Amino acid sequence: MNYTEQSKRVVAGCYCRLSDDDARDGTSISIETQVKILGDYCREHKFTVYEYYQDDGFTGTNFNRPSFKRMMKDAEDGLINAIVVKDLSRFGRNHVQVGNYMDEILPSMGIRFIAIGDNVDSANNSLEYDLMVPIKNVFNEFYPADCSRKTRQAFIAKAQSGEFIGSQAPYGYKKSKDDKHVLEIDEVTAPTVTWIFEMAAYHGYGYNKIARVLTDRKIITPAAYQAQQAGREYDKDPYEWNLATIYKMFENETYLGHLVSGKRRKASFKSKRVIKTAEDQWIVVRDMFPALISDQLWNDAHHRLETRKQESRSGFVNIFAGLLKCDRCGYALGIANAKNRNNYFMCNTYKKKGPERCSSHYIMYDELYEVVLRDIQQMLYEVKNNKEEFLRMVMAKINADDASEEQQIEREIEALEKRIAELEAKFDRLYDDRLDGILSDKKFKELSAKCEAEQESASARLAELKSQAADRTDSVRGITQFMKTAEQYDEVTELDKELLNRLVDSIVVGDRIKTANGCEQVVTVNYKFIGKI
Repeated sequence: MNYTEQSKRVVAGCYCRLSDDDARDGTSISIETQVKILGDYCREHKFTVYEYYQDDGFTGTNFNRPSFKRMMKDAEDGLINAIVVKDLSRFGRNHVQVGNYMDEILPSMGIRFIAIGDNVDSANNSLEYDLMVPIKNVFNEFYPADCSRKTRQAFIAKAQSGEFIGSQAPYGYKKSKDDKHVLEIDEVTAPTVTWIFEMAAYHGYGYNKIARVLTDRKIITPAAYQAQQAGREYDKDPYEWNLATIYKMFENETYLGHLVSGKRRKASFKSKRVIKTAEDQWIVVRDMFPALISDQLWNDAHHRLETRKQESRSGFVNIFAGLLKCDRCGYALGIANAKNRNNYFMCNTYKKKGPERCSSHYIMYDELYEVVLRDIQQMLYEVKNNKEEFLRMVMAKINADDASEEQQIEREIEALEKRIAELEAKFDRLYDDRLDGILSDKKFKELSAKCEAEQESASARLAELKSQAADRTDSVRGITQFMKTAEQYDEVTELDKELLNRLVDSIVVGDRIKTANGCEQVVTVNYKFIGKI
C-alpha cells in the first residue's frame, strides 16, 4: 500500500504513552489529554480512528509495552495503515530503536507515521533525510538517562548521609513514623532475628534446619509479615520459610546497626536487569541504627556456618565441630570413624599431607570430652562461687599480658597529638613566610610537602593506636558479657553444642608425648574474651 492509496482512506492507530520519566523531565501530559489531541487531529484530517492504544506507566526506553505490541500486530494484520502520536517521545525514547522503526520497519509495512508536535509526517517528507528527527530522538533519550543519573546521585547522597532508602524495612525492623529513612526495632519480629543467629551460632544449625525449625514453630515469614502489615492478601503459606530467605538474613549487616547500600544496581536506565556491584563500591555507614545482634553473635554464627560438619551416617553428632585446633600447624582437627573403633580426632594437615608437614595429634573423642567437661565445670564453679576473685584473676591476666603495651600506646597517642599540632603550626608559619617573601615558591613547596607527608603519617598512626585502645575497651566489655552468660548455667554434667559454642572460642590440642609414666597430651580450652584459665 503506498502513500497515495493511504491518503484516500487513512485508518489510524492513535498511540498514547505516559511514564514516570515524563513527569521528571517536565513533559508530562496525561493520557486523556493525548487522546484529545490525537482525536482532534484525526477529525481535522478526516482520518478514521481504529483504536486509541494506551500504555500508562511504561517507560519509553524500550518497546516491551503491551498496547504498543498489540498496535504493531494490528498493523501487520492490515487493520491500520497509519500511526499517530502526539510527539516522537510518546513513541519511544531509545533513539536507535525509534530510528529503526521510522526508517525501516514502518516503511516496509506501508505504515504512515505522524508525530504531531514535531511536525513529522512520512507522507509529506522522507524521514531518512530529515536531520532534525534523529536529533530530536537523541534528545528524547537524554531525558530518562539524565533523570536516571540524577535519581542515582540523590540515592547515593542519602545513603552516604546514613538515610535508609529501601522500600521495605528489613525483617526485625520497621520504619520510623517520624522519618521513613530511620529504622527502629520491631518488637514483634526482632526476637526471631536473634533466635535465627543463635540457632546457627550455639546449636550448630545450618540454613535448611533453621528454615525447618521456623516452619515447624509457625513463625510468620518476612514476606507474609510485610503483606500483613500492609493489609495485602498473601496467597502462599505464611509459615513456609525457605533457604534463600535465611541466607539473605545472614548476609544483612543492618542487624549489626550498619547501613549498607549499593549492593546492586540496574545494568542501565534502559534495562530492568539488576547486577551485583563489587564490595569496594558498597556504601557502608556504621552504627546508624539500633543493632539486633552483637558483633560476637554475628561472628560466631558465620564461623559455625562455615565450619559446620554434617552428621555422620550413624547419626553421630560432633559437638566439637569448628572448635578444635592443632597446636603445631594451627589447622583444624577432624573427626574420624574407623571400623570397630571409637571416634577420634586427628590433625587435618597430617591426614592430608603426611608426617612431613605435621604430626597426628591423635585424641579419642571420649578423652577430649572428659578433659573439656572438667575444665568447663571448674570455670563455672569459680564464676558462680568466687566471682570477684575470678574477675580479678582474669583482669590481672589481661593486664599482665598487655599493661606495658597499653601504657606505651597511651604515651604514643599523646606524643602524636602533640606532634600533629606542631606540624599544623609549622605549616602556617611556612605559608606566612611565603606571603612575606621570605621563602620562594620552590622552597615553600619543598618544605610544605615534607610537612604534609609527616602529618599524614602521624595521623594514620594515631588512628591505628586509637583503634587498638578501643579494642581493649571492647575486650573488657566482652569479659563482663561472658561472665553473665556463664552465670546462666547451673551444674553442668554433660556437654552439648550450645554450651560449647556460647562459652568456648577454641580448644587447642597438643601432640601425644610418650613419657616414663605413659603418654601425656596437653589440651587447652580458650574461652571467649578471656582465653585459657
